[in-house]
Order: sequence, then structure tokens, then C-alpha cells
Amino acid sequence: MNDRMKKAESVLEMLPGFQYLYKGEVNTETVEYLIKKGWALEAEDCGSVHLASLAGMDRNDIYFPVLDKEPAAIKAVIGTCKFVATSLKEMELINEAAAGYMVPGHLEVIGISVIAKDYDDGKMPGFRVEELSQLAAEARKLRFISIRGCFIQANTKELSGEDLGRYLRDCYETAKLVTTTIPCGMSYINAGNSMEPAVQTLKSGKEAQEKLQTAAKIMVNQNQTAFYAKLLLQ
Repeated sequence: MNDRMKKAESVLEMLPGFQYLYKGEVNTETVEYLIKKGWALEAEDCGSVHLASLAGMDRNDIYFPVLDKEPAAIKAVIGTCKFVATSLKEMELINEAAAGYMVPGHLEVIGISVIAKDYDDGKMPGFRVEELSQLAAEARKLRFISIRGCFIQANTKELSGEDLGRYLRDCYETAKLVTTTIPCGMSYINAGNSMEPAVQTLKSGKEAQEKLQTAAKIMVNQNQTAFYAKLLLQ
């Protein structure tokens, strides 16, 4: 277990109801530990997807961002992971791969990266909230994929305690907006760039921790009465 995983364990003890989404160096030992803990993996290449899949990780816990990936890479792992797209072009590439793979009547379930409105530094890849209506019209033309998840992107460098808690709730509200604008279902919500600020909150004292916990509990409770989605921390 590396230092990043130790920190994740401490954060998840503070914030029950969330699943850790690991991103980093991958080997057999790492994947086996992720499976043991019930954690998820953001795979950076096809080799990592194949390694996790062969080790027995559930495909619903293997996320594969399509950014900067070639069509051949998408085709190589389809059926073994969950794709995440940051642009319409990437969605079209997944749709093309799914057209030659999916059984008639079935759709390849994907996620999209969405930039939280109040946390945009102008540099992150993904769909902005004001672009969702246009995306809804274009997504209907893609007949072999279905949007069912969100990776929320945000600049969280200055967040801690109560402010981080507000960000978690904003992640949930952003995902709700996606479901009503597209419209679509929501099987997972990844609160991106949240793990390190949560670690800093652990170091900030009891008051900051309690404020974060209160906001996190609200998000978990909302989810249990609506989406029943996986809530990911990364």
C-alpha cells in the first residue's frame, strides 16, 4: 500500500459512503489491493485496463478517459471498462467503436467530464454547464452510446473544510443538472480533485472536519433518495 492509498483510507474513514478512485502507477499488487478494498481505478492506458480486468476487477470499477486516445485503443478495451469523454469528438469515437461491438438493442454506457461552474480555471478539458443543452442535441444522434455518469472537474487548490463540503454538494447539483438537461441517468459521480483537499482538511482540526462531514452526509443522503449512484473521490 503506497502513501496515496494510506491517505485515501484516512479520508474514507472520515467520509463514509464514498469510493476511492485511484489514479497512478498500476501493477498486479496495486490492482489486487484495489479489489480487496472495493476501490475503483482510473486507467491511463490499455495495458492498465487489461491488467485490472484480468485480475478480476469489475468493469464498472475501471474508468478509461478517452482524452488523447487513438480509435484503436478504444476498440481494444471496449467491454472491459467505462469510457469517460471530455468532448463530442471523443463521444463520436466511442460511438463508432460501439457500433461494431454492441449487440443490437444494447448501448455502451459512458460518462462525461463536466466542469463545475464556480471552479473553472479555464484550463480543464470537459463540458461546461452552458454547453450541456447543445450536447443534448448532439448526443441524440449517437445511437450506440448512453450517458450514465459524470466526472466533475474543478480547481480545488484552495478548498478545505466547509468550502470543500460545499464543492461536494455542488458536484451533486451539477450531476443533477446533467440528468435534466441531457436527459440521462446517473450511475456514478466523481468529485474530481477532492482527495488532496480532504487530506488537508484532516490536518486542519476537528471543526473543519465536522463541517466537511456534514456536507458529505447531505450528499450521501440525497443520493440514497435519488440516483443511488456510486460517489467517487479522487
